[in-house]
Amino acid sequence: MAATGQLLADLAGSLVERGHDVHVICSRHRYDGGNGASAAVDNVDGVTVYRVFTTRFSRNTLPGRAIDYLSFFISATWRALVLPKPDVCVSLTTPPFISLIGLLLSKLKGTQNVIWVMDVYPEIAVAYEVLRKRALLYRLLNRVNKTLYRNAAAVISLGETMTERLQSLVALPEKLHTVHNWVPGENDYTEHSHRAQGELGAAQIIDSKL
Repeated sequence: MAATGQLLADLAGSLVERGHDVHVICSRHRYDGGNGASAAVDNVDGVTVYRVFTTRFSRNTLPGRAIDYLSFFISATWRALVLPKPDVCVSLTTPPFISLIGLLLSKLKGTQNVIWVMDVYPEIAVAYEVLRKRALLYRLLNRVNKTLYRNAAAVISLGETMTERLQSLVALPEKLHTVHNWVPGENDYTEHSHRAQGELGAAQIIDSKL
């Protein structure tokens, strides 16, 4: 499991302990590329897990990763739409722009969309020289990102530096909260996880482990 997925698993488990009904949508395929089969619908320590279909192209190539992401996005969107309305949808920024599902739920079902930011896109693509700031694609993705942040019920940042970067993208400062990451899967996550819960409330967690 990816570290970000473990953080969400910690949060989900802690929410269940507090009496919340938590549902997770994730990929059917393992993050490490293993071939172990998993049930399409499962209950893991009180968390209802829906594992959706995704393609299995190489994670080492940009086209392969893009196709895998698109297939997950389509499958996860369908599953999210057919489930009963969640009070809150929590999504990370890995894969990029997956919080579009949360935005869709907020428009169609009145769900509160919460974005837990782990990477700042598309700026990170510029830093790795995948995109240029003057490129049309960069401007398009930046516009999508601003729309997501400004329509979110809350935006969670992992540190003060990231919070400063996000301040220009989030319409209302009171929507932006800093919650430092804990060590995934260890007992010292409790204080941080409870703080995250205070910001998020009951949650449907959408996470891809591609």
